Amino acid sequence: MPDPTRLQADDGLQPERTLLAWRRTILAMVVCSCFFLRWVPQHGWLAVGPAIVCLLAAGAAWLRLRRSYQRNLIGLQAEIIASGVTVNLLLAVCVTVLCAVELFAILAW
Repeated sequence: MPDPTRLQADDGLQPERTLLAWRRTILAMVVCSCFFLRWVPQHGWLAVGPAIVCLLAAGAAWLRLRRSYQRNLIGLQAEIIASGVTVNLLLAVCVTVLCAVELFAILAW
């Protein structure tokens, strides 16, 4: 039986799985921004805009991850955790917009 005084007493380690999934998402966004930066020699500073937007979205997701991880651990222990639908929806919209910008850039250039 897990120690109730430990902060990570979840046997399924759900917060750790969520943390790893968010880290993979953030890493994918950073890689996407690097692809935009590869276009700078051919297309000038126009390619920097989407890269900056992608990095800002990754930074916002990382800050949100840091704040919500502790709250989720406590919420799981107290069995009063709420779903973070708004943050997930905003991230999905951001990724969709970045995909549309990248598709437009590929077709236009």
